[in-house]
Amino acid sequence: MYYPKSQIKTNLFTSGNEYVYLGTNNLYSGSYFITGDGKIFTGKNSNNKPNNPLEAVSINLNDFPIDNPELEEFPDSYNIIDDDYYWAKKINLNDTTPFPKPPIQIQPLPTPNNYNIGEIQRYFTSKINEVKYTEINESQYNSFVSKDSTVQHSLYIAFQLPWVITGNRSNTYNVNMKTVNRVQKNFKLQGFKSYFKGRYDQLFKYTSQDNLYTEGGEFKSIVTGKMYRGYYHIHPNKGPMEGRQHTIEKHNILLPISGSNNQLIQNMNEPKIKTYNSSSNTFGGY
Repeated sequence: MYYPKSQIKTNLFTSGNEYVYLGTNNLYSGSYFITGDGKIFTGKNSNNKPNNPLEAVSINLNDFPIDNPELEEFPDSYNIIDDDYYWAKKINLNDTTPFPKPPIQIQPLPTPNNYNIGEIQRYFTSKINEVKYTEINESQYNSFVSKDSTVQHSLYIAFQLPWVITGNRSNTYNVNMKTVNRVQKNFKLQGFKSYFKGRYDQLFKYTSQDNLYTEGGEFKSIVTGKMYRGYYHIHPNKGPMEGRQHTIEKHNILLPISGSNNQLIQNMNEPKIKTYNSSSNTFGGY
């Protein structure tokens, strides 16, 4: 066997995992050479005997695991889940119902009719496994009470309470505070009253009233800080003020003795409804 040097690659070496003796499964390790027609022989060259023919190791994919699961063939017993399985598990594959939602915080906004009535209903949820209260609207409340599948009714308890928003500010404050305490006790709502932060006159609005009289004990003058006794009227935006009726003459705002004055203080801080008298250093309003 003779091959020109230009048609032979000599002095090659294999560690034993590339070639087998031709026609066998016996791995070969050692020197080898390759001829120009692609034949492989043992030995460094044709002069280095013996020159036994070799062939590349053939790989049978069935003898090795498949890394790509998409190419893997599963046994017939693998695909056993059918419609009967889903029916037994009460799983509706065609169900497009959205995932149930938690309550969404809503800020109540009384309507003019609510203020005419003097009261609104406020709606809340309490989370079962933690102290968490969320104010919601009537629509959400109805969904939780009716156990609608679109809301997380199994995690929350929904309840409502009446809320006074007009009348005597001090009385309104006390009535709403008692209502919250009663609801907290009846429904065993830990820390529910903390939700209001002491502002039991939230959403309160004065209604216009004239020719009212106080014997004292209800208001104090914002100017002197002393108890006020005499005629007063209720301004729809500014609240109690001195005098029988609202006039263009300067007259002072009155502060309720008890209850929260948040709205009143806000009204006092609005430039368009207060005036400053440099000579007497007093605040008043028209």
